[in-house]
Amino acid sequence: MSRPKKQPTPLSAIAPNTNETETLESITSMPSKKVIHLMLDAGRSSIKYQAFVNNETGTTPVMKTESLVCCVPSVPFGELGAFSLSRAKDENNKDVVEHWVVGSSARLQGKEYIAMSDSENHKVHYFPLLALGAIASLPNLLELSTGTSNKRRTLHIRLSTLSLASPLELKKSIEQCKWIAVDGVKYRLCFSKQGFLGFPEGYGASLWASERFDDKQFHTFDIGYGTATISEYSNLGKLPKRVTCSPNGGGGVATLIKEFSRALSNTDSSKMIRPSQLREILETATVGDNGISAIAPDGEDIGAELENAIHSWMKDSPLAYALDDVSVKARRSKVTLCGGAFAIAPVQMLIKQRLLKSCIPENNLLIPENPGTVALSEMKKLYLGETTDVKQAA
Repeated sequence: MSRPKKQPTPLSAIAPNTNETETLESITSMPSKKVIHLMLDAGRSSIKYQAFVNNETGTTPVMKTESLVCCVPSVPFGELGAFSLSRAKDENNKDVVEHWVVGSSARLQGKEYIAMSDSENHKVHYFPLLALGAIASLPNLLELSTGTSNKRRTLHIRLSTLSLASPLELKKSIEQCKWIAVDGVKYRLCFSKQGFLGFPEGYGASLWASERFDDKQFHTFDIGYGTATISEYSNLGKLPKRVTCSPNGGGGVATLIKEFSRALSNTDSSKMIRPSQLREILETATVGDNGISAIAPDGEDIGAELENAIHSWMKDSPLAYALDDVSVKARRSKVTLCGGAFAIAPVQMLIKQRLLKSCIPENNLLIPENPGTVALSEMKKLYLGETTDVKQAA
């Protein structure tokens, strides 16, 4: 029995303990001010983001780039994710200016870049740069700004994240940034006084699931780059609420890439594959009548090695604990499979086969059409519709 579709509830929560409050209604009543609602998922492997303006969807599609940052001596013009910023004053009270390139373009700068996957805490430490890189990469940034000058503009931003980190910590770090300059235009940054909303990682997948069945509780199984996370949600109210969360660090795609490299070490193709190419080979691997196919740069099919790597990953990494846990929970509860790992066709097939062998009813496993981006793309439901307030989901 399908669940009646819930009415979408827009995001207009008001932060507590704020002296200067400002309602969404007052913002949208000012025709000269455009409020950019930026939803950001800054992970260890990629930055995914989507922008809405004054409750209107379609501003941008879900966009994605690599979680890389590179400090440069001067900002390159016309390059995606390139910007200058100031977040401090010098002894003469003048702005201290930094120049950065964030995203895939960081590889092109001829300088050492920093990958968020290099350290467990990098994505929190460099969060302001990841967020500003997403803002600088918006295709219609000039159109979204306000002001009378073509060179000095203002951006009004309402920022929400999908993160395990503290929203208050992230808010404090981003508010130190007073302006950015992109392609010769200086943008003053005005972050909303309403507060900084932080949602559980994978929350969009829970919104997707909550509309599809009558169950009063369900789970999501999110395998990202570093972690395989099982979350339980209550589905009793208008919005799903997270009840428990069990992250399994080391159970993500990063470990699979290591297993894949190890499986290739006994083949000639491994000599021609750079480590940076392995993930692209993973993401373009297919499943057909003849089994798994993954094509190396030299044209050789290394699908057999990939299959062996996936089996090793499922058996001999923290993912094994997560799979055992899901194998029990999914006997009585529906589980939505999401995250970047499930966007890899061979991974999706083999993990589903592994779970079904545990006597799980097949209709208890749900896979969205776009499992890699559903956690972000479904968040639009919180920005559209009526003007009812929604408190921060936890």
